[in-house]
Amino acid sequence: MLAYKKQGTGPAIVFVHGFLSGGHSFDFIIEDLAATHTVYVVDLPGIGESQIEKSDYQVEDYAKEVAEVLEQEGVEEAVWVGHSMGGYVALAAVEEKIAPVSQLVLLFSSDLADGEEAREKREKQKGEIREKGVDVFVDSMIENFFPEGSSEESIDYMRKVAKYATPEGMVYQLTAMQQRPERTTVITEGSIPVAIIEGTNDSIMKPIETDGPNVQKVRIPTGHMGMVEKPALVIDAIRMVLTKDD
Repeated sequence: MLAYKKQGTGPAIVFVHGFLSGGHSFDFIIEDLAATHTVYVVDLPGIGESQIEKSDYQVEDYAKEVAEVLEQEGVEEAVWVGHSMGGYVALAAVEEKIAPVSQLVLLFSSDLADGEEAREKREKQKGEIREKGVDVFVDSMIENFFPEGSSEESIDYMRKVAKYATPEGMVYQLTAMQQRPERTTVITEGSIPVAIIEGTNDSIMKPIETDGPNVQKVRIPTGHMGMVEKPALVIDAIRMVLTKDD
């Protein structure tokens, strides 16, 4: 089972981290949210405290692992907040009916599949991780996840979080992202409320284009790691989208 942290009381929210990240990426926002919700934060396999238990992972497998945590805790239904790749995991949970999801929050994420160029880039990155190791790869990449002018403190924090990973865990994540399908219909046609939180300074993710009837969008002036860069804005955004349906 995945390693996870539980904090607070109230309706359940589970946070799923992205690539070059881990459960600790949410440290600056969960204390506030735990004042009104039971917050679960997981580490995906091979990341942080979680062990690898399979020889291959798809985003659906990650969703099943998260669902096992919620089942263990007796959670019947939860809001899933997925950051970046974690959003792909949350979308899979909804479309494949892997777990009861009361609301989907996509935090600096996407509903699209990788294009050929992105798949080739991830293949190259897998080779770099295998050849040079996690630390060198993280050092070469992490600043790209922050906009110009971001504090060194924020960047260094995420550098440490990202390095708390195994090469296998990171390679599995890259493969899962390469092979994920497009899940636009979850947003445009689904009955579950969807909230999209985007950063106006996010150079990693393109805005999600949708006019789905159950979708609300919030744009805030942050980059891709807004929950570390400007946590107060992310807290406000999450509370805004949760309040509408609470």
